[in-house]
Parts: sequence; C-alpha cells; structure tokens
Amino acid sequence: MEYTAEVAIGLRRDVRTSLSYALSKLTKPLETPKILKYVVVKPSIYDPKLVGNTNPNVVKAVICSFKFLGTIYVVESDNPLRKASNAFTDCGYDNLAEERVKLVNLSEEQTKRIEMPGHYFRDHPIPMLLQNGYVLINVPTVKLEPEKITIGAGIKNLFGLLPEVNKRKYHERIDDVLIDLLTIFRPHLTIVDLSKIVIGHREDGITREAGALLVGKDPVAVDAICADFFGIDPMNIPHLKMAYDLHLGEALVDRIRVIGTEEQKAKLFELCRL
Repeated sequence: MEYTAEVAIGLRRDVRTSLSYALSKLTKPLETPKILKYVVVKPSIYDPKLVGNTNPNVVKAVICSFKFLGTIYVVESDNPLRKASNAFTDCGYDNLAEERVKLVNLSEEQTKRIEMPGHYFRDHPIPMLLQNGYVLINVPTVKLEPEKITIGAGIKNLFGLLPEVNKRKYHERIDDVLIDLLTIFRPHLTIVDLSKIVIGHREDGITREAGALLVGKDPVAVDAICADFFGIDPMNIPHLKMAYDLHLGEALVDRIRVIGTEEQKAKLFELCRL
C-alpha cells in the first residue's frame, strides 16, 4: 500500500517527551514560510467549566519545541459562553505567558477583510495576526458527537479563528464554513491532545485517561485517524469527505501511515471506543 500521509502517536512518560518522540518519527520536516514572522498556536478552549479543553501542559510542550522559530502567539476567540481572556486564566494558560509567548484574544484584534474560497464566505474580516508570514500549529482535543455520528477535532478547532463572538449563525452550514477555514488557515502541524478523552457529552464531565498525542502535517489525515479510533468512517463525516474530494488532504485510512507500536494503537482503539 502506498501511503500519502502519516500520523505519529506520542505515548511516553510525560507530554514533552511524547511530543518530541512523535515529531521525530515524522519523515518530512516542517515546512515554514520563506519570511517567518512568528508562530501561532491554536488550542481548543470551549468552556473552562467543562471538560475537553486543551491541557496547558500540552501547549507548554509545543511552546518549548517551537520557540526557536520566534515569538509564539497562543490564540483563541470569544464565544457566547466566555471571553477568551477569561478562558486563558481559568484554564491555567496565564502561566505560559512570557517575553516571547503572548496570549491573544482574536476577538479584540484589528481585522482586515480578505477574500475567501466561497463555499460559505466570499470574504470575511480576519485578524491581522492571521494574514501572512506565520506557522500555524493547531492543538485541538477530540469531541465525539454521538447523536450526529461525527467528531470535532483539528479542522473543527479552526472555527475559533473567526473573531466574532456569536458563531452559532454558521452552524447550519458548518461544513462549508470549515472548508473555507481549512483552505485559508491550513495548519502547518496538528497536535491532537489525547491526554484525556471525553466520554459522552461535555456536560457529563466524564473523561478517560489516555496520555497520548497524535501528530501530523496533513490536518485531514489527522482527523481521519481520530475518527477511525472512535470507530467512525471518516468518509461519513461531511467536512472530511468534502476536504478529501477537494484534494485538501487524505481521508482514506488505509492510505495513512500511523506511526506507533501495535500496543499503542490497540490502547488508543480501546480507550476511544465508548
């Protein structure tokens, strides 16, 4: 079988070692812009009161691994449940801030209207920080949505790059919105935080310890493997099928090389099956 994408499992004694191990197993180096200004890190912080937010220790490991590239901006936007600045504080992200690490609320940043692919947006105001010359590292968690037989992972996390507070108006056409965002804000690297797996609805507060990371440069492939771990065919997830059809990434699991031991793969399959 010829592989067209790869995803590495990091499952070691601590988060930083897990990330270093997974990064070392990727066969191709990280591609960066010719003129690199800074690094943007996008965690997933939906609501600090609920489970399923990106562990700040995972973001800390990302910062330690990539701060050699330049200043790092950890970004999130407001939503109807909380302000991003409060979410950073409540989730323990304030401890990450230092001279070359900034916590940024995208909803408070200056924007510029840019042309979009047109699946949903023809154009849209986007924070100036996200215009050009940066490396985007996406650090999502995985949320299973049982009623819809789908998951929210890396691509869904790009939704938080939209600066407006009320994003619910986009939910009816969320797949079209996500494809626009993936096209414009394609992450250079996706690092999925599987330190804890949410079981059922966030509101139930039930998690399962996994202690793992999934790392890959193809955001579609990373999400496809996440779906596969949960027993869902990626091609049955609309935005993954659309991304595959548009040649934005690999969604066929048998074409994705999963780098890890059979024991690690079996453990994740077991922990992700509800």
